Amino acid sequence: MAGSLRRAADTLHLHHSSVARRIDLIGRALSVDLTTPTGLTRARMALAAWRLLGD
Repeated sequence: MAGSLRRAADTLHLHHSSVARRIDLIGRALSVDLTTPTGLTRARMALAAWRLLGD
């Protein structure tokens, strides 16, 4: 994670409100609150598993 919404937006070359909206949509689709430490941990673990199983 980039550490902040604005840093993530800068990295992705997007406006911070666009990144916030996408994070909200992803969280709703997955039924995970990505603004909480628990939600972020779940997302990090899922991403790590996906990367490990992707190859």
